Amino acid sequence: MESPDYFINLESKQSFTEKCLIDVESPKKKKKKKKKRKLKSLKQFSSKVGVVGYDGGKTESSPHKPGDGEKPGVHKKPLLYCRFIANFPWCAFFLASSFHLTVIIATVSLVFTGYDLFPIEFKTMPLILYEDSTRTQDLAWRSKDKYTGKVWRPLNTITQPSYYNGYVGDIVEVFLEVPNYDIFSRENLELMRQVEERMLNIQYYQIFFCYVGSGSVCEKPDSILRLFDGTFYNSSATFDDPTFSNIHGVLCEATTQNATKDYIKYFIEQGLDLCDGVLRSSKTRFFYKLGWPLRGTNDQERLESFLVDTVKPEMENIRDNLLSGRMSLYYISTLLFDHDVVVQALKDMLLAVGSFLFIFIFMWIQTASFWITFMGIFSILTSFLLTNLIYRCILGYEYFGFFHVISMFIILGIGADDVFIFYDTWRLTGHTIYPSKAHRLSDCYRKAAKTTFVTSLTTMTAFLVSGLSPLLPVCSFGIFSGILVFVNYLCDLLYFPTVIMLYSQKIKPFFDKVCGPCIKKCKRKKSDNDKTVGVNSINHDDNMSIGKYNHDADNGQAPSKSSVSSSSISDLQSANMTPRTKKNFEDRNRIVIFLKNGFYDFMTRRVVRVVVPALFVCASAFFIWSASNLEPDSQQLQIYKASHNYGRASRMHYYSFERSFQEEYASVYLVWGIKPKDMSACNFKSATYCDGTAGWDDTFNPNSHEAQTALKNLCNRFETMSAAEADSLRIKRNAITEKLEISCFTTAYETYVEKKINESGLVIPSGFSMDMPVNAGNATIFMDVQPTIYYHSSYLPADFEDYLGIGISYWLSDRYTANPTDDYYLYNSLLGEQVISGATQGARMGVNMYYATDLKYIGVRINTTMNVYKLGYPEGKPVYQRWENLMAEELGKMPDSLKNGFQCSTNTWNWIKVQESLADSAVQGVIVGLCLALPILILTTLNVVIGFLATVTIGLVTSCVIGIIPLAGWKLGVLESLNMCMVVGLSVDYVVHLAEAYATCSSPLRMDRVRAMLESMGLSVLSGAVTTFGAASFMLFSQIQFQYQFGIFVMSTISLSLLFSFFAFTTFMSIFGPQGNTGSLVAFAKWVKSKCCNKKEEQLPSSTPSPTFGDQRSTTFIGLDPTPIVTTEMSFVRVDSSLSTERLRL
Repeated sequence: MESPDYFINLESKQSFTEKCLIDVESPKKKKKKKKKRKLKSLKQFSSKVGVVGYDGGKTESSPHKPGDGEKPGVHKKPLLYCRFIANFPWCAFFLASSFHLTVIIATVSLVFTGYDLFPIEFKTMPLILYEDSTRTQDLAWRSKDKYTGKVWRPLNTITQPSYYNGYVGDIVEVFLEVPNYDIFSRENLELMRQVEERMLNIQYYQIFFCYVGSGSVCEKPDSILRLFDGTFYNSSATFDDPTFSNIHGVLCEATTQNATKDYIKYFIEQGLDLCDGVLRSSKTRFFYKLGWPLRGTNDQERLESFLVDTVKPEMENIRDNLLSGRMSLYYISTLLFDHDVVVQALKDMLLAVGSFLFIFIFMWIQTASFWITFMGIFSILTSFLLTNLIYRCILGYEYFGFFHVISMFIILGIGADDVFIFYDTWRLTGHTIYPSKAHRLSDCYRKAAKTTFVTSLTTMTAFLVSGLSPLLPVCSFGIFSGILVFVNYLCDLLYFPTVIMLYSQKIKPFFDKVCGPCIKKCKRKKSDNDKTVGVNSINHDDNMSIGKYNHDADNGQAPSKSSVSSSSISDLQSANMTPRTKKNFEDRNRIVIFLKNGFYDFMTRRVVRVVVPALFVCASAFFIWSASNLEPDSQQLQIYKASHNYGRASRMHYYSFERSFQEEYASVYLVWGIKPKDMSACNFKSATYCDGTAGWDDTFNPNSHEAQTALKNLCNRFETMSAAEADSLRIKRNAITEKLEISCFTTAYETYVEKKINESGLVIPSGFSMDMPVNAGNATIFMDVQPTIYYHSSYLPADFEDYLGIGISYWLSDRYTANPTDDYYLYNSLLGEQVISGATQGARMGVNMYYATDLKYIGVRINTTMNVYKLGYPEGKPVYQRWENLMAEELGKMPDSLKNGFQCSTNTWNWIKVQESLADSAVQGVIVGLCLALPILILTTLNVVIGFLATVTIGLVTSCVIGIIPLAGWKLGVLESLNMCMVVGLSVDYVVHLAEAYATCSSPLRMDRVRAMLESMGLSVLSGAVTTFGAASFMLFSQIQFQYQFGIFVMSTISLSLLFSFFAFTTFMSIFGPQGNTGSLVAFAKWVKSKCCNKKEEQLPSSTPSPTFGDQRSTTFIGLDPTPIVTTEMSFVRVDSSLSTERLRL
């Protein structure tokens, strides 16, 4: 019999392809069944190349040419781009590289020309809803005095500060803490005195930088020591105790004296009773003030340099030497913090270098190629630069903050994952012989592009969901990161194929030519030592096709016709079907061997398939319960870690002491005469402060009888408000009088005017009153009976009607004497006057004091018990809504001239809205991510069941990650909101890889698909997880809270995602995974098409057990010639080199 040419491609005995064998029946039966039906091949989509020609079931088909109705993946027309790369590798590589170099050159050029390409802003975190009504109304009230013709009310006997150093330029807040709760002991107070003296004696401090206030001598720091050195001696002689002999008496006395009872609250802990004789306290503080403006050059940088170069080193020297082992010292100031946070952020950015080196080394080990690794990292870095060009120059964003630094760590992990997928797919295509290099590259390109597209799409979507946030840091980060993932995906598809092809065709052959002989010699020597010659072995010399195949296949070429000789076939027949072959990468890699053998065997045991799902469901239920306890974070944003100096100092500043220099309790303002700010001219893509354009209510007129009556009724309501209503509005009561702290001017005005009329003995007609509502008749009489103050009322214009303003001016100026009164300090900032051209006149007594003015705005201030540092969204939102309802109710009772009033609060309401926005963004991100994951996974796998199970797994991962947040002691703040938006995108990657591998396996059997899933994608999933986990681990060394916390989040997400992917998802697929065409969209589409066309279409057998090596049935070696040659024991197929895509079947 003529010996045909054959091509034999055998995989290792442990390979999954052992399961994919084609049974052969007798030739007669085979011919009969060929007449009955013509089988169609199933398309192969797996990123691990399957067995060519396998139809997925127990069929009797024989291989045939593509022209016979079959279109194997290897014979698809190669992509034009891949053909160009294969034909011109050097040209393609240089063209792709030139694009990357152009991005680098453009970036460097813009930086050197002075363009603000990286608008870094680490000093502030603009968490502001700029266009929200709470913000525009707040800004309008802050700018209430910025109008022309403002009437300023001067005061007499007020000491003005010194010109130089008379104002506070900055305050260094120094905290002192002891572990044994005796901070106010004599020893510790003496130690505090030494600290203050050293701070006062810092070089140049008393000459140029100290605060002098209204005097000419540097003031001492504000501290508890001022109660002992005689500063308050005029209040009580007890406050003169320089030897600290009466500590308890001094501190207790300070709580009773008016001059000291508020002062001491700045230096004692919350809840401390100074008169109980115990004084168990662990911390105090003092305020080290610096003056401004400075003598000489009035430059803020000069003050900052003094703090950074002189004051800070001295404080650290005191901490490390004088106080070492006895007392802890922490410090914070505005200028120091702003300087150090930028320096620290830049230092933490250098941690990305560590992530870069880790990923570089790991990729080098995995790919065993410096060229592949270097170019992969180079592509990732240039994608970051290109993204920044799009973000800054095209989209016009002018903000680059802390969150954008995090994106550097993210893209290193994601980019490395994409490189692994593409390179592993290229390596796996080496199992198949292609007609040309372009065919192989095209096949690899299609599969890798599909796999990375799904993961990139889900991750990009998760980031872009954050881009919908109205908060600039969150929005800009989401948009930047979403674009970054997309650009990295494009760079991976356009650049990496050129790198691989150049490496395969030029670089690797050159390396093999130079270093190959030495390597082969070493391998041959080792192989000769391990080689066992026996009857069942097949010689693998240079003439054998198996050895030759691997070399040719790696270059994408078909084997030669002399691949297998007839003697080889006879040897193979006599070898009891146990040929020795060159192992593929998957058969040499221990991880792959473990996954497809040991791990697969363990996960498919019956007990494991029952216990593992139960454990994961119980764990998920616990984390879901934990996630339900997640609360919004009402505290101020923390930039530094809690262990850092600024982290500790910041927490002490806000939460440890009774009082703070900042106003800790919120005030609500009811405002008329002002319009909310117009923010249309602001650039919301920049962190630059913008307060909008002021506007004034032209319809505002408080002089009418109806308007004055409405205002008076409003004030009466507050004065007679019930305790229940006041508590619901969180209105504060005075600690001494127990009255509500409400500054509504009507009662105070009427009381003052009536008192002054009675005291002055003015001759007025009976029935006269200046009470509200003030009318023209009473106002003119009031003016005419006081000729020492007013000119005659006849001097006023005939159309003058602003008579309420005459009474207001008289009241707040204390009869135009400019004496400071309690009413002045309460109401001066709530009532604004404007000069009326032709009407306003200067008072006869006093300087720069006027009457007959126009009331520009009116405000009512209500102090509340809402702590601006601790007010949370769940607590504050109902209070805000009650104030809105109260204002709407009162406006409904007022005339049209007062209808446009509103209520506002400085930052308080807006901060509540910010917390609400963060909570909504977090929930929105999770819901959108899961809702998009389901259709994406279904369309990717083309199977409803697989997509649903993958989505369930992702949902469980998401719930566990969210459940970790409250367990870690965190609350729903800015970073937690971002994390929840991204958790779906980060956890979907590994499940997607495994789901697609399961869906594209050619075997119809569930267990075969599970094994193939682990074998083909397990290593890629592990590699991607290791790189992302390793990149995130470097963020744990960051001192910035955002990066540190995000590193923990990413590591937790990756760990849980990997755990659920390999255990939960694998178990789910081994139990519920579809077999055959179950859940297939393709099969459903064919069924619908057949029903619509009323045609019956042959159906393939859904499931048939695949024979193994132990089967006693005849087998076929599938070659490349469709003509079978029958032998007595086994059937062979003639080899044709033009169709070199079929495999050996046993």
